[in-house]
Amino acid sequence: MKKVALYARVSTADQHSGLEAQIRALKEYCAQNRIENYELYTDENFSGAKISRPSLDRMMESVRRDEFSIVIVYSFSRFARSTTHLLSALEEMKKHNTEFTSITEKIETNSPMGRAFFTLTGWFLPTRFLVRSFGRPLNDRSSLGPKDLAQFAFLFLGRRSSLLFGSAHS
Repeated sequence: MKKVALYARVSTADQHSGLEAQIRALKEYCAQNRIENYELYTDENFSGAKISRPSLDRMMESVRRDEFSIVIVYSFSRFARSTTHLLSALEEMKKHNTEFTSITEKIETNSPMGRAFFTLTGWFLPTRFLVRSFGRPLNDRSSLGPKDLAQFAFLFLGRRSSLLFGSAHS
């Protein structure tokens, strides 16, 4: 049976408690989902804008060796700050039959809705600019939160999205 990869990252050493909180949330997710065979990868003091990070690189090498069934992250922004990097990594994982889950955004590539979300994201976000919260530009330094995802889904999927993501207007 393949292992599960857990990935956490913070940009500065001052955010160590943030790293601990991510690790705790990832381990709680594993406990709730009866996942026992996992390997934890952490990058501390590395910007998410950097595509190459020591632990991320080791984890992706293991993905390429087909060692993992799934990669679980606390949030998209902890994994990648650029849409291009996120989609490239997801494509790499797909080639190696590795699923991806973001526990904060509640998106899993092994569900029909998760696959649809990433298909839409890949189609609408390659420019790396959208109007975030109907006002500010969404770029490499911004990240989508659950409310943004609900609004995004509502725009493109209509009312049914509120059943999947909760209300976009709550």
